[in-house]
Amino acid sequence: MPNIDIAELIRKTAPYSVKIIIAIVIFAAGYLFAKLIKALVKKAVKMGKTEPTVGLFVANLVYAVILAVVLAAALGEVGVQTASIVAVIGAAGLAVGLALQGSLSNLASGLIIVMQRLFLVGDYIEGGGVGGTVQEIRLFSTVLKTFDGRRVIVPNAKLTNDSIVNYSVYPTRRVEVVVSVDYASDLALVRQTALSILEGDERILPDPAPAVVVKNLGESGIDIAIRAWVKRENYWNVFFELQESVKNQFDAAGITIPFPQRVVHLRRDDSQA
Repeated sequence: MPNIDIAELIRKTAPYSVKIIIAIVIFAAGYLFAKLIKALVKKAVKMGKTEPTVGLFVANLVYAVILAVVLAAALGEVGVQTASIVAVIGAAGLAVGLALQGSLSNLASGLIIVMQRLFLVGDYIEGGGVGGTVQEIRLFSTVLKTFDGRRVIVPNAKLTNDSIVNYSVYPTRRVEVVVSVDYASDLALVRQTALSILEGDERILPDPAPAVVVKNLGESGIDIAIRAWVKRENYWNVFFELQESVKNQFDAAGITIPFPQRVVHLRRDDSQA
């Protein structure tokens, strides 16, 4: 077994050990600093007038940039030339770009969402095949909360490549309930009954005025559209309660809501008989 000079080994490895320790300290301090800056940005967003959507996105972006700088500084401390790192990244840029094209696309889409204010935190949207309230807009994805309490994470690129329906932009929305009545019904009575229901609901806005119109002449009956404008937050309650009120009031007024039906005429051919 060869003799090992412990003192010589320590003398040769000491400089590297110190550099490794310093690099670890730099990275740990930088990581904590990045977390602190991210928390401060979020706090400033809550206390100031900055739009939460932009603030949270900037906080995540600053956090990522600081970590990248800290990592480069830590590697430089242990002797890794940052210029060499840049050269290697540049040489592998094509491969990395192809491998991360989805992530880069999501990052670019995240910037588009924030800069163009396509939607904000707290908005209810539909896009990418799902619908929900926006909880957070991240660098690569958007977090939604559905009506039934599910958490859905949608890639940003999927949202910007699809049609986005934002239900929270305007303060009012139009409720429309379509009900079918019998062809023998008195349309004047139908209109009067429906309007009385709307006038009795304080949540219905007077302007634009409610309307009751014939929407379609169907196979089984006449389709009546009952339309009214409400505040955005009252939409769903009015929508569901209005249908129940229409059923009850139409029954009380003797207005028939027909079942699907079809009239068939049979004609006898005497020559074949």
